[in-house]
This record gives sequence, C-alpha cells and structure tokens, in this order.
Amino acid sequence: MTTTVVGAGIAGLVAARRRALGGDRVRLLEATAAPGGMIGAAQLGDLTIDIGAEAFAVRGGAVARLVDELGLAGDVVTPRPLGSWGFHNGEAYAQPKGGLLGIPPGPDAEGLAAAVGPDGGEAVRREAKLDPEVGADATSLGALVRARFGTRILDRLVAPVTRGVYSLDPDDVRVDALLPDVLERMRAAGSLAAVIRERRAGATPGALVESIRGGMHRLVAALVVDCERLGVELETGVRVTDLEALEGDVIVTVPPSAAFPYLGDAAAPAPVPTEVVALLLDAPALDARPRGTGLLVAPGSPQVRVKALTHVTAKWEWLDAAAREGRHVVRLSYPVDGAAPTDSTALADAATLLGIELDAAQLLDSARHTWQMPAPPAGLDGAAARAELERRVSALPPHVRCTGTWIAGTGLASVVPAAERAAG
Repeated sequence: MTTTVVGAGIAGLVAARRRALGGDRVRLLEATAAPGGMIGAAQLGDLTIDIGAEAFAVRGGAVARLVDELGLAGDVVTPRPLGSWGFHNGEAYAQPKGGLLGIPPGPDAEGLAAAVGPDGGEAVRREAKLDPEVGADATSLGALVRARFGTRILDRLVAPVTRGVYSLDPDDVRVDALLPDVLERMRAAGSLAAVIRERRAGATPGALVESIRGGMHRLVAALVVDCERLGVELETGVRVTDLEALEGDVIVTVPPSAAFPYLGDAAAPAPVPTEVVALLLDAPALDARPRGTGLLVAPGSPQVRVKALTHVTAKWEWLDAAAREGRHVVRLSYPVDGAAPTDSTALADAATLLGIELDAAQLLDSARHTWQMPAPPAGLDGAAARAELERRVSALPPHVRCTGTWIAGTGLASVVPAAERAAG
C-alpha cells in the first residue's frame, strides 16, 4: 500500500514513520527546504541552540515513548527547578509556587505576598469564602479570575501566562479549553483555589516538561534518519495544491489554504506570527540566574516590547556547561506587530527584564527566526471556526486523514499522539 503524507513537521514525520513501520511505501512531501516544522536549530558562536520549540510536556507519555523508540531516552533532561518570573509595568517578581496558569492554589502559596502584595494576598484569602456560584457562568478565563480574585491577581499572575504562552489576553481565552470542568469542580470544591490545589496534587510528580540534551532539533534529525531507514521518500521543496493528485492513502498535516483548499472554503484561523531573537552574551552577572528560568511579560508593560524571555543557560544545565562560565544564552519572543526588533532593542529589553546592565560589547552573537504560530485553540473567537473545520475533516473521503497543530492543538504532547492516531 502507498501512503502520501503532506508536511514534514513533527506530525508528518511521526505519521510517515508509523505508516512505514506498518509496511507501507511512504512519500513525505514538504514545501520548505527542510523538515522539522516548529522545531529548528540556530548557531550562536560555537553553540547550537533551539530557535523553535525547546521542550515537550510530559503528559500522556506519547513523546517519551517516541523518544525511547528513537534511542534518545538516555539524553532526556529536565529543566533546573529555578521557577519563572513575571514582569508587570516595570516590576519583576517571582511567580508564586504551586499555581496553574498563574492562578494561585491558596493564600499560603510560597511567594504570593511578594508577587501581589498584601491586597492581592487578601483577595486570595477572601476567595475561599465566596459563594461557589460567583463566576460560575464565566466563559473566559479572564472573567472567571476577575470574579473570584479581582484584577491584581489577573494582571500580575494570569495575564503574563496567557500572553506569553498562548499569545492571548485572559479575556480571549475559553475557560473550558485550558481548565476542563473547572466550573463544575469549583461548585463542588467551594473555591477556584481549591480546584487548583486539587489539580496540582493530582499531577504526575516531577517536572512538567522535558527536553533532549543537545536540543530538541535532535528529535527531528532522529526521525528523519529512522524514516530514511524505513524507506520513506522525503521530498523537500514540493508544494501540494491538489488533493486528488496524491497517491494512495493521504495524511495531511498542513492547514487548508487558498493554495490548497482541500476542505472547500473552510480555512484554519490565521496564524500568529512570533519572532524569536536569541542572544549570546558575555554577562557574568547572569551566573546568579537573577530571574530564574525567565520571565513572562504582562500587558501594560510599556518598558519593553517583548512578551517573554527565557534564560536558556539557566534553564538547561547541558547548555550552561557548553557555554562556559560567564557566557549566557537568552531567547526573547516578540509579537510581529511593527518594526522588527533590532539586536539593540533585544539587548535593551533583556537588560530591563533581567535587571542588569548590558552594553553592545557584551553581545557576542545573535540569531532570529519568525514563526507562524498556529492560532491558539483556546481562543474564544476560534471555537466556531474550529468546530466547522472538524466537521469538514469528518466529511473527507475515508482514505484521507488530517492531523497537525492546526487541528490537534499545539505542543508535542498533543501533536505526537494525534499523528500516531491518524497513521494508525
């Protein structure tokens, strides 16, 4: 049997490999010059770093199984447990421990008082005594948190997470998308903080994310090698425009577009462009890791343009060792909403967020890449469009299946098992 897979991101590589393991002859077609999708490498001086996805969520175990099958299990690493920080209107602060999406688990959460002050702490204390029906009709995460805790918790703890991780304001996030059944659980538990405590207590022990020593780009390389071993015919620079011209069973991992309208007039939500700028710095002041593994920036912070910063050498011990003492890698994520950030802009933003002085002489190298991030499935505006996409997908001929971030959701923990199912 022949299978054609469209798109050689992680979803396409996983689906192609799975079909080849089943004995199919597989053609894997990629429009760009190289496979990998949202995972990519960049060179900073003598260091090779991830300029795209740098980790995977451990939930479900599908990624760990894939990593094991590819012989990389011995190189799985966890981030240093340094914690992350928030930044709001010029002030940096450590995020409280034990929360979820920035929502605190209760008034005694470690670091809560330092992050939100006495008024914020008192708001969390009062929340436990509120009627469980307060906020129970909320459709957005912002509306729920505002009703239960007030604006200070929303602005300083929750908004940095939704903006930095999902590129969404809390008022544009569907509460059920990120916290399924939370309203029902809140009625039963008596408070939102109690639900957060319950969910964190039930989480798998250990780090919530892992990576691969040397970088996540090694996962792409290993998948490509295994696909070649299995006889997969990988063709790059091939842009597919006609579904009917493809041979055999078809697995499509790219969203429908005007050039490839395989779902008729249905279109995936527009992607969210994000520019990642990586800096290699000679900055011994960062040896102390003053902002943990990095910062998420809240709206209403005119001091910087960036929405998130990762102190990569603080987060990953293997890269810290490779960089050598005094040299550090930071990654800044910018919304693409105006002039592209220059190296000088990125250096100034890094200095502001990290709370140190940095001058041009300390910038040893830089790299950048603009990613077309899939529209967050948690967005309020995307629910109807997503439902229509799923309806169109279900109506495709039996020999055509769809997978990929645009329909399965972002993150390898969502993408890998969905691709396995599509290929199954």
